Amino acid sequence: MWHPGLLTLVAVFGTALLVCSGLILTQRWHGKLTLDHDLNGVQKIHQRPVPRIGGVALFAALLAGGSAAWWFDDPLTPQILTLLACGIPAFLAGLFEDLTKRVGIRTRLYASFISAIFAVWAMGAHLTRLDTPGLDYVISFLPVSVFFTCFAVGGITNSVNIIDGLNGLAAGSVLLMLAGLAAMAWMVGDPLVLKLCLLGMVAMAGFLLLNYPFGGIFLGDGGAYLAGFWLAECAVLLLARNPGVSTWAVLLACFYPFWETAYSIYRRHIVGRVSSGQADMGHLHHLIFKRISTSGLVPSVPAWLRHGVTSGVIWMMVLGCQLIAVTFTENTLVLALFTATMAIVYHTAYGRLSANDQFTQSSDEGVISVKGV
Repeated sequence: MWHPGLLTLVAVFGTALLVCSGLILTQRWHGKLTLDHDLNGVQKIHQRPVPRIGGVALFAALLAGGSAAWWFDDPLTPQILTLLACGIPAFLAGLFEDLTKRVGIRTRLYASFISAIFAVWAMGAHLTRLDTPGLDYVISFLPVSVFFTCFAVGGITNSVNIIDGLNGLAAGSVLLMLAGLAAMAWMVGDPLVLKLCLLGMVAMAGFLLLNYPFGGIFLGDGGAYLAGFWLAECAVLLLARNPGVSTWAVLLACFYPFWETAYSIYRRHIVGRVSSGQADMGHLHHLIFKRISTSGLVPSVPAWLRHGVTSGVIWMMVLGCQLIAVTFTENTLVLALFTATMAIVYHTAYGRLSANDQFTQSSDEGVISVKGV
């Protein structure tokens, strides 16, 4: 007899894989709404129209996980379904953008704030400490705590959308980050956060089978926002429910999308004097992809393999962050030092990759959340 928990994970994986397969096989019927037809946008580096509604499969998979948990009388069922319900505003805002191309980034960001507010109200998911002198006192006030939590959840939600630019990059990164949070939840004995992380990981794995490395389907804004929200709330719940886990451990676990977003704002708004919401080819994954493509060492390598190698390189960075965060889960000083070190490493690598690179210049075309895979 299989364990009910294992059967639940199988249901999640199978649903993600089946729905993705169905969307790919039926694209001739819904393609006018769901295919990424514009191949000339500033961040477009794929070569054929691809369904960009993988978020539907992700939502269906998480719903299947909640339903299976209910079927097996899992006591965590209410929390699973509640968190998924809280994420609906963020998911729908992204999905409507996928279908209409008319939902602005601010609207999607506001929708993620609404989802975060719902999670605060329904699950008590808000931060009460930052493990940083001075800031801990400020965030101890409930209004400040709620505001900061909504800002942080919205930021991480949007940041996953920003890194969704290559086959498997966002989904694989989220899977690894959830794995790090799951390991910390297991270490401190938190079954709820562990279960939520596992559901998200398996849903991502089912999607990745058809997304990486060939790019048969994209997460789309709906999928990226739902994945980002799920990741952010797992992080918040882990901290809210477990005082022994350092905030810096969670920050390091989520370092890549967080720092990619912060650095993008810095280089665009402060250095480049352009809107931080303007699309360009200056993200770290774009620079690595271009360096691999123009290195001359592998001129005949197909695009899908270059996508795969680039995502793999960044996954190694994400994995390193998880290993450090899990190893020093309760050591705030060490974690803060490692976080600062990662920021320096990122800045140094970015500087070398972007030297004399014409594609780091901003463009007036497109939007920040283009799914160029």
